[in-house]
Amino acid sequence: MGVPVGTNVPDDDIYNTKFLDLCKGLNLDKNAASRAWETYLAVKENYSLDGDPCHWLACAIYVACRNVTEHTVGDSETLIEGNLVSLTRLLRLCNISLIHFIGKSKKWADMINMPPELRRKIDKLEKNFAVSMVIFKKFQPIFGAMFNISKDEQTKTRCSKKQKVTCSASKLFEFCWTLFIVAKSEFPDLSENLVNSYHLLLACCDYVYTNILIADLRDLLNKSFGGLPHDFESTSYVSPSKPICVIDYLCQQYDGITTDAKVIKEYFWKTNLKKLIEKKVLKGDPDLNLLLDVVNFDFNYKAINKRYEQYVLSVGEFDERIFLSENANTEIGASNECTTEDLAKEMKNQKNNLFNPQTPLTGRNHLKPKIDLSDESTPVKNASEMVFKIQSILADCSPYPSDKLIALLKSCSTTLKSEIEDLINMLGSKFCSQYCQVDHNSALHNDFAEKRLIMAKIWFYKLFENIIAKEAKNPKYDIKNLICHTVFHETLFACCLEMVIFACNSQRAFPWVLNALQIHPYHFYKVIEVIVRVEDKLPRDMIKHLNRVEEQVLDSLSWQSESPLWDLINRNNKLIPHYDDIALVSVGGGAQVSHLNHKIENNRFAHKDSPVSDRFISPAPGQPNIKMGKQVTVNENRQYFSVSSRSNGVSLPTVTGPLKKIGTLGLFFRKFYNLASVRMQDLCYQLSINDEDLMRKIWTCFEHVIIEHTDMMRDRHLDQILMCTIYIICRVVNLNLSFQAIMKCYRTQPQSASHIYRSVLITPRNPSQENDGAQRNTEQRIDLIKFYNTIFVQIVRDNALKYSTNSNNDNLTLSPLPATKTQLQSPTTRRVNDRLPIFIRKLEAQASPIKSPIRPLSYCINQSPKKDLENINMITMRAITKKRNISDGHHDGPITKQKTPSPPVITKRLQGLLEERMEHNTDK
Repeated sequence: MGVPVGTNVPDDDIYNTKFLDLCKGLNLDKNAASRAWETYLAVKENYSLDGDPCHWLACAIYVACRNVTEHTVGDSETLIEGNLVSLTRLLRLCNISLIHFIGKSKKWADMINMPPELRRKIDKLEKNFAVSMVIFKKFQPIFGAMFNISKDEQTKTRCSKKQKVTCSASKLFEFCWTLFIVAKSEFPDLSENLVNSYHLLLACCDYVYTNILIADLRDLLNKSFGGLPHDFESTSYVSPSKPICVIDYLCQQYDGITTDAKVIKEYFWKTNLKKLIEKKVLKGDPDLNLLLDVVNFDFNYKAINKRYEQYVLSVGEFDERIFLSENANTEIGASNECTTEDLAKEMKNQKNNLFNPQTPLTGRNHLKPKIDLSDESTPVKNASEMVFKIQSILADCSPYPSDKLIALLKSCSTTLKSEIEDLINMLGSKFCSQYCQVDHNSALHNDFAEKRLIMAKIWFYKLFENIIAKEAKNPKYDIKNLICHTVFHETLFACCLEMVIFACNSQRAFPWVLNALQIHPYHFYKVIEVIVRVEDKLPRDMIKHLNRVEEQVLDSLSWQSESPLWDLINRNNKLIPHYDDIALVSVGGGAQVSHLNHKIENNRFAHKDSPVSDRFISPAPGQPNIKMGKQVTVNENRQYFSVSSRSNGVSLPTVTGPLKKIGTLGLFFRKFYNLASVRMQDLCYQLSINDEDLMRKIWTCFEHVIIEHTDMMRDRHLDQILMCTIYIICRVVNLNLSFQAIMKCYRTQPQSASHIYRSVLITPRNPSQENDGAQRNTEQRIDLIKFYNTIFVQIVRDNALKYSTNSNNDNLTLSPLPATKTQLQSPTTRRVNDRLPIFIRKLEAQASPIKSPIRPLSYCINQSPKKDLENINMITMRAITKKRNISDGHHDGPITKQKTPSPPVITKRLQGLLEERMEHNTDK
């Protein structure tokens, strides 16, 4: 992907020598071939396509085939996707590995401005492949522990279709994996779900193991396997006639969740197997056994492969039997020296992004230090431990109000308990119906939905009681305002469901829960921070997820046309506050750094003591409070008034007058400004914009856009406005900075996504036509640079020119930069690791805000002696001493010296930061 340039290879040669051969090899129809070739020529005219042309032709053919969805002959309900073209065969003919193809296809999607639906299909392809990679890596040691592979044939010969296949260890390995991927293909809900896919694998291994026992193929069993019958080695041993379950043992040994694995086995595995036997796809008895019997194995081995080949052709997905291939390293994209067991390492970066997303910029203040830095953690282990931690948090709790909570509710109103329970039951019914709607056979998902719902109810009542108890400690707060607020209960319950779904590694990504419960994301941000502060045992990954969700709500979801935010803005006479009007700390433009630090240290947690009811102070449009004997409602200005009667159960105050520093609208913009400030300052730091005056100009211009041109945010993204603001201010102050450089730095931020700068709405949608499908289909989108040139600069130019270096406006007032914790550590000061007191700051900084009771060690690049750096390294390398338990007693003899653990993570971060600083000095 690059600037428009020509190519030295004539198009006719590519068409005649490569494209036609691909079409013949794939048996591609004329329409799909024509679409693929036309798209390839259009892209080649505008971009330089480096590398082998066949790789780009593979992308063009794949997209052309994925755009076709047809019904099968004689069956109007069965759809065929992918135009009956095997992706695996396409990649083999084009000589491109799967990993490289996924990377190329993402670039291709940007160049052709691919529709969101096709982008989701590519993302799903990548997600499925990453899940399968992890599952296959887990499958190998499990199979080796259960079955005897030492005496298997040394060479693997490929059998002809007429040759009878015998049940050897290698064929059993292939059969077990193919049986698993066939079962997984029958349930698309499991394909992207790592935990459920893994439990399906355990069910498959359990089933194959049981069939081996029943078929009395004892030579294939590993005699050291712990799940063998107790009398297996005795002479009186008789093979069992009924299945023996080893799910408990497998979960215990290989990081599984027993209850979920048994549910998968009962409702998914057995159901699918029974269907295959009833349709005579496989041969077995009515009890689902004898699949591996000597008489049936040849038929079942060939039948299961045929079944999967039909699925691959009809759906257009990649063939997961690729892991069994002798050329797996080459076809997947691994190096030739890499063994099959190490294939997952080739997807390390992709797995980190898919299974362990980066920490949001605003979420690092809430995170505790990471304790487990070992390499033993795996995606499956981490996901399983998440569920175990949630279960430990909810231990000894019930999905009903406790006696203490019931007494508290009765003190407010006799009907309050039943009204809250009715509300939760109604939301639970919505959740279950939407959860089961994913698959045609909803009964299979009903058990999962019920389990998730019960966990969410337990968490809801636990958090509800803890929040109310914390509020009641302060006699100045009236807890009735919070208890009687419907939006509070809805968002709290929705957040509990979101946390449970995330812990279970479901593919129902946010905001699926809110859509299922019909709750707008704008209300959701109000409860997230409350939960994080009340529930101090939340896992790190859960806190990171909640922070990502909160950022999503603030940067884009709340600015959708149908958002209640617009109604609140209109009711406030379209008055948007400045940051300084609603900030927790009033910051002056000329405040010194040390003074700022002192004020923030004293006021950082001031908002913790504010009542939670402030977040829900004004009823949202169409959201009534829970009824009490005498309803109390609070408007945005904290004016309390009684309501004796209501029309249609709703009473909405008319807000007049200026916006106060408190209220839902003020709290929203406080969080919004904080998020914008953190992201803006991070971009400035990466762009080497260290001049505080320049950053204040950028921030003042950004505030102007939000306050005076609020509609600029409608159906758009915060990052789009930020990048445009940074660029226009740099232009007017004659700073040589390209838009590409800004976008390059933006891509390093955790929340970045290509569609943010590839697809920007030209004109906001009409809110009255928000549900009109035709309106959405006809909306026009352009890239960020075109948006800047055609819309943004036309609106903001006059204001931006005020900040020009040639301007004579001496009365120009710049807004102060928001004083956030992130600002103090970046770019002024950056902490390398949470567990060690090591900081890095700018060389030109006047004073360090970090106070230490002892003389700190310091090292200045290109100035300090080598020994100073060695002393700092000794701190990072030293072991962390632990106190010995009294029960350990005393030992006679020499004490063994503990091995000093190596800190590769800390050392790597230090090295990277030092190299970054040296490179920055060199550029100057």
